[in-house]
Amino acid sequence: MVDYLIVGAALALAIFILVRRVVHIGRGGGCGCEGGVQTTRRRRRRARRIDAERYPYVLELQVGGMHCENCARRIEGALQPLDVIAEAKLPGTVIVRSKHPIDKEACSKVVRDAGYEVINATA
Repeated sequence: MVDYLIVGAALALAIFILVRRVVHIGRGGGCGCEGGVQTTRRRRRRARRIDAERYPYVLELQVGGMHCENCARRIEGALQPLDVIAEAKLPGTVIVRSKHPIDKEACSKVVRDAGYEVINATA
């Protein structure tokens, strides 16, 4: 009888945690930032100095759902395969620079596939 109680309690706890996680992701979370509250402290990386002459093409994306530096790093990493330099600035701006013309739709699709909403894209 005690065995059934222990298994039932463990099962109830697992269901509770699962439901809580699903609700969190449904509210726009899911990145580990708990909806804007950063849970871990990390050292901010040094800003890169980007020569504007070498990267003349610029695209500015307004991104929804980017709450923390973890979100910013995820977006920067997602854009990297497009052969661009992305710099995400909180709260919700991503500057994309390239040596070649930038495809707005491709950048927007990559950001959406990463789990964020592109509100506006201006060249």
